[in-house]
Amino acid sequence: MIAQQNQTLQDLAIMATGTVESLITIAQANSISITDIPVPGDDYLIPPGISTDNSTLQYLAQNSIMIGTRGQSFPQGVGYWIIETDFTVS
Repeated sequence: MIAQQNQTLQDLAIMATGTVESLITIAQANSISITDIPVPGDDYLIPPGISTDNSTLQYLAQNSIMIGTRGQSFPQGVGYWIIETDFTVS
């Protein structure tokens, strides 16, 4: 599987197998850590016989979804917190 921009190894695992459960197996097959950042354009080995979630793979394909969660940031700080939701007053 060829890594795309902003993908983590977890993203690659889900794109290739439909489940994050394959993450460790894929990391081991490529002699990398599960926290290593894939290099865009590099081809990562997906071991044969690895279990897949076909319904997830079908959904991703039918909806042309490319998962790439690295680099996404969400606003943080007092100006974005909601009291009693993500900011607790004690």
